[in-house]
Amino acid sequence: MKAMWITCGVLACWLVSSASAQDRIANIRPVTQAMLDTPDPADWLMWRRTYSAWGYSPLDEIDRENVGTLQLAWSYALDPYGGGLQTEPIVHDGVLYLRHPSELLAAHDASTGDLLWQYRRDLPDDIVGLRGITLHRGRGLAIYENRIFNFSTDGYLYAVDARTGELIWETLMFDYRDTRHQASGAPTVFGGVVVVPLNCSNGAALPTCHLSAYDAQTGERRWRWYTSPNSDDPLSRSWGSEPQRYPLEGRLNTSAWVTPAVDTERGLFIFGVGSSAPMQPELVGSDGQWPDRLYHGSTVALDHRTGDVVWWAQHQSDMHNNDSVFDRILVDLAVDPFETDAPWLGRDPDLEPGVTRSLVVGSFSKDGIFYAYDRGDGEFVYARETAPQNVIAEYDGDTGRYTMNPDTAMTADLDRVVSVCKENRLIPQGAYSPLTQAYYVPLWSGCADMQTRTLTPSLSDGYNLTTLRSYDNPASPAFGRPEAIEVTTGRTLWRQDRAAPLYGMLTTGGGVLFAGDTNRRFYALDQWTGDVLWETILSGFTDMAPISYAVDGRQYVAVISPGGTSGRGHRSRLNIQAPMTGQTLFVFALPETRP
Repeated sequence: MKAMWITCGVLACWLVSSASAQDRIANIRPVTQAMLDTPDPADWLMWRRTYSAWGYSPLDEIDRENVGTLQLAWSYALDPYGGGLQTEPIVHDGVLYLRHPSELLAAHDASTGDLLWQYRRDLPDDIVGLRGITLHRGRGLAIYENRIFNFSTDGYLYAVDARTGELIWETLMFDYRDTRHQASGAPTVFGGVVVVPLNCSNGAALPTCHLSAYDAQTGERRWRWYTSPNSDDPLSRSWGSEPQRYPLEGRLNTSAWVTPAVDTERGLFIFGVGSSAPMQPELVGSDGQWPDRLYHGSTVALDHRTGDVVWWAQHQSDMHNNDSVFDRILVDLAVDPFETDAPWLGRDPDLEPGVTRSLVVGSFSKDGIFYAYDRGDGEFVYARETAPQNVIAEYDGDTGRYTMNPDTAMTADLDRVVSVCKENRLIPQGAYSPLTQAYYVPLWSGCADMQTRTLTPSLSDGYNLTTLRSYDNPASPAFGRPEAIEVTTGRTLWRQDRAAPLYGMLTTGGGVLFAGDTNRRFYALDQWTGDVLWETILSGFTDMAPISYAVDGRQYVAVISPGGTSGRGHRSRLNIQAPMTGQTLFVFALPETRP
């Protein structure tokens, strides 16, 4: 039985391949706040599955003993576009929702891949080739009640019916022609509001960047928080004394472009703010000392009801596009880092071992440094190196204040060439497992020689940096350096030295870690040891994290290949010949047992 429903202009199609699939999507349950707070183990309802952003599925049908029999269950060629793909699907009640490379929004039967409906929103012709705009950028979707939330390159947030794909509402977040802003990270829904992370181009977007919340029922904007303090805020002085060279309306980038974690108990959106432009404190008018050019290089916690800042913690004065926006993972653990031999950069000397604390942890920036902060007030707990870096010298254990390495500071000297070693990670996601209490982070180890471009930077100069060359870090035994870090102690559980890095990671209740590499290999590893338990070969590199879900009791692992972030550049660096287009969703499961 097949049916098709089509309207023109904004295109929606309903394509049902079987009566069972039709029943599945017709009977899908509205997603409540309680379901988002504590998801069904079979579901993957948001970016990284839960508000705590663990990237962990409790499903354990696939485990360390049987993962070696994993086989392809189905695959689906995605709607094509020549650019990369950085998205993560969501799954609810056996329906998989996916933002395709072309920005097509589609619902698929999660057990077969059969297309159930699709929705396409046409883009204006003048957006193609516009400076600062990347077509079809987007990292995922959100679901709440009977709505799927997505955004478009031309600045609209919209909601469609999860059962039919019909448009419910759309709202204009910004005018891309005037701002050159664009939505980037997957939206997230909490407390009745939808938050949309933005990317504000360092070389094209002039208005100050922001994080905004919209009513999940109507799309009406509830609040807007600017990623830099206004002139009435004393913290604005971190941009220099008045009159400032860069007042609020002229501050560039400072993008909060990755999906926030949510502390549901405190009602906080917790996220990172990326690099500002230009990168040289001396040219901006600041002194480069903590706090510098807030809120760039910081973790920020906002009240979900108002958008007010509850706390912030700055990790660096970013002079090298270190982009402190990556994994913020929420865990409740007792911490005792004092008996561990790790490459420490700082530890709170007053920590009480054995006392459980609410933490936000993760490898926040490209330098790969692993942090732990108290997520109630932003108090510094500890920081340690992972892959070698030379941008940050240390942290004061009492205050959390950083000391930057003066040897790598970017200054107003046009003849100064700085060898910066901090190319250790990017957007591919880390993951946490409650089985090992370890954080798994996809790392590599690279350096670059940098130089200040001009002493009179304009908007088009962006970060005002020139990269003269990139190269492997001579202090590292290999380019790929994936690492498992025990959060309670900060010690390394295991680390691999490998030619091709591992990328986005998934942990499961079966004790398995899933990740792919630059060379088309997709692996299942032992969470405790890092040993390879199973591998297969995909159509290209895979750098965004897999997901896991279940339909009718059967567990699936889904991954997209080729990816669209770090692997694209690493292909040429490692002289690996593999396609970058033709994205396909590959879904694996254990062999079916038939009566």
